[in-house]
Amino acid sequence: MNVRERLESGLLGSVEKPSRYLGSELNAVHKSSEDVDLRVALIFPDLYDLGLGNLGVHILYSVLNQLDWCWAERAYAPAPDMEKVLRDNQIPIFANESKDSLGDFDALGFTLQTELTFTNILNMIDLAGMKLRTVNRDESAPLTFAGGPSVFNPEPLSPFMDFFVIGDGEDVVIEIAKVLRQTKGQSRTLRLEALAEVAGVYVPSLYPMEDVDGRILPAIDGPKIRRRVVRDLNKAHFPVDYIVPFTQQVHDRVGLEVLRGCTQGCRFCQAGMTTRPVRERTPESVTKIMSESLDRTGYEEVSLVSLSTCDHSKVKGLINETATLAAERRASVSLPSLRLDSFSVELADKIAGIRRGGLTFAPETATPRMRGVINKWIPDETLIEMTSRAMKRGWKHVKMYFMIGLPTERDEDVEAIADLTLKALASARSVRRDARIHTGVSTFVPKPFTPFQWAEQIDIDETWRRQRMLKERFYDQKGVKFGRHSGQSTFIEGLISRSDRRAGDLIEAAFLGGARLDAWDEYLNFRVWMEAVESTGFDTKDALRERDLEERLPWDHIDIMTPKSWFQEDWKRATELKHAPDCRQSKCHKCGVIDIERELCATMLRDSIAGAKSEDRWEGRGNPLPLPEESPVEEAVKLTPAGREQEKPPVQRIRFRITRLGEARFLSHLEIMNSWIRSLRRASAPLAWSQGFHQHPKVTFATAAPVGESSLWDVMDILLTEAVEPSDILSRLQAHLPMGFGVISAEEVPIKSTSLMASVSGFKYRIVPPAETDLAQLKQRVSDVMAAEEILVQRKLKSKGRRRRTGYRDVDIKSMVAELAVVEDSGVTEVIFETRRHEDKLAKWREMLGVLGLPESTSKVIKTHTYLGELQ
Repeated sequence: MNVRERLESGLLGSVEKPSRYLGSELNAVHKSSEDVDLRVALIFPDLYDLGLGNLGVHILYSVLNQLDWCWAERAYAPAPDMEKVLRDNQIPIFANESKDSLGDFDALGFTLQTELTFTNILNMIDLAGMKLRTVNRDESAPLTFAGGPSVFNPEPLSPFMDFFVIGDGEDVVIEIAKVLRQTKGQSRTLRLEALAEVAGVYVPSLYPMEDVDGRILPAIDGPKIRRRVVRDLNKAHFPVDYIVPFTQQVHDRVGLEVLRGCTQGCRFCQAGMTTRPVRERTPESVTKIMSESLDRTGYEEVSLVSLSTCDHSKVKGLINETATLAAERRASVSLPSLRLDSFSVELADKIAGIRRGGLTFAPETATPRMRGVINKWIPDETLIEMTSRAMKRGWKHVKMYFMIGLPTERDEDVEAIADLTLKALASARSVRRDARIHTGVSTFVPKPFTPFQWAEQIDIDETWRRQRMLKERFYDQKGVKFGRHSGQSTFIEGLISRSDRRAGDLIEAAFLGGARLDAWDEYLNFRVWMEAVESTGFDTKDALRERDLEERLPWDHIDIMTPKSWFQEDWKRATELKHAPDCRQSKCHKCGVIDIERELCATMLRDSIAGAKSEDRWEGRGNPLPLPEESPVEEAVKLTPAGREQEKPPVQRIRFRITRLGEARFLSHLEIMNSWIRSLRRASAPLAWSQGFHQHPKVTFATAAPVGESSLWDVMDILLTEAVEPSDILSRLQAHLPMGFGVISAEEVPIKSTSLMASVSGFKYRIVPPAETDLAQLKQRVSDVMAAEEILVQRKLKSKGRRRRTGYRDVDIKSMVAELAVVEDSGVTEVIFETRRHEDKLAKWREMLGVLGLPESTSKVIKTHTYLGELQ
């Protein structure tokens, strides 16, 4: 079922951010369903604003769409307003690109980023018109599968998923697609049996399970599902045709993965434990991908993504090359949270340029004893010194992330977080009087496949008590911003993260009770979850309790290449406060990965040591030694401080006639403006930029485009630092536009021309009324309006000065209406509406719709002319 027509008839324009659901972004893939054998929907079960930045979905989308016979589309969790529109109008949830119902696809693939998205998954399955549980679905229902960071305990979601993908997805997703294609038309059972033969695929319905004292656990003698590993990151596919959104994202940039895996050995970190061994992209590979990505997207920022980018064996060369490349394209490079050493601050300096906001560090704990427990040795002196060094280098604030509720934590360990924060603030303010410290605190959740998987999780009341301890310490402390993660959402996450299949009942009950978007504080409904706990009899104390080291676990059938015995030994080392340094900088800790991936593991260890010796290593890097006064780095690759050249003055102004049609009419003016700027960047236009701290390209528009308006004639000016032929920039720009955007002409105008907005003298529109409109009444209404002495509309009062005033006033727009007439052409009836400037004001088409009694949601408005200067 295709729902495009129903959405575009007015429903899409009624939601808060229509751009979340368009599917017409630059680099989105559109194929014909008749030309492909397999259709897969890749679903990020959270809001588009967060989901589009997920690198895993970008990779799988690009990998699958390289197959001629497969079309991969995207879907995201609907916001509450869109869900209401879908349910009220009995419209199934759809894929963004085609607007086909998700229930019409061959397979639906979900990314499990966090347990707090699980109710969103059920919501989307339900909105697709499918039964929630796999056992209740008929043969026509698409197969559902899931992968991602939270897949390592698949059991809570197993009642709702046909299969899971364990580990890296780039290679296995192609194998899965081939099996789905080959078995299309066969029974679900036969298809799942074929999928179970793919390495790394887990099919819950085919796996032997046992009832152990009421717990549903994998059979002891059952087969192991070993995670998939991409062996060579340099050869792994990366999507340089990154999808460029219209709407602003939480992470609005290219995320470029420079290394995968981590050997730091933090005992709470599931990602670090489940992605070994470390695999790196070479600086040459990174810069090639970065260059192509920036050229094809027009993005202004690239983030060098990994669990620990500063640990790249050739990180100095990597930073130098990427920073230089970014500067050439007027883009920036960002790093995730930094290691707490002077070398990391030096790296941050290289990419910072003139805009220096804050540096982010994650010490996690604030006492030596707790650092021994979690295996993250960072002396207080290092953190304090780093804050003052950051201020000396021009940074304004430092963000520090801590955890509470870690195993063996005491009240004095919580108090130490405040002590350390205030000491760091004092050190920073000794350098800079306006220095600030942003301290964020989250609550520890034990995760499978970590040495802390047996630990107890503190309950919600204890979470609040420890948070209050810190809040009281930070009260009225100027210069400290204290943030903490929701105790309620952490509690819910803990109920699910280590549970068996019985948690499926809890998740389903919470969804049926109304739970949605649980990762967002503004949408989390904790009462619904507590009602679900009560109705299902779910034992919350059992879910949060400490596990015995010899206890069977719901994920014992998953093989991440590190045996359970090693985690047991490392848990004991934690209780003995034994620190194990990074094996890439010391010796192999025999976690088990090297026994299976010896060549890959040993190669990365050798390359890391060789790279560090040649350019990045110095005595004490990564070890708890005193911080040197200045970093004694090797000079083979010297970090050059970031800077910015003086802005070139504009030498030319080009004026474009531009259009906006189709789904592009649902974009806001800010989204339209950003899209044009990124299109100009892709076209390599030598844009002039403003001076000062907050720079922006000198691109202006004749008017702010209202949502819902199509346009055949808008005007855009750009200032350039190098003269170009208008015809040349026109053709380049036409080749780099997203769907729905157009550029008709380009001409050079005097560089000192009057601003576009001041030059606008009028607009002309075609208004297409809904099909059910009484045309006789419409004609009479138009006649009455034109014959009237005045046309009164209400306009909002404009606030002046500091005092805000609310309310409306009547405005007579009669003198602003140059033409209003009903015309009929080829069986189509339209209203022609032209407005001209009078006393520096123009009539608005929304006002005219109200005057004529036409509904905004279902009327089509097309701007046909923009007049500049005197009306022609």
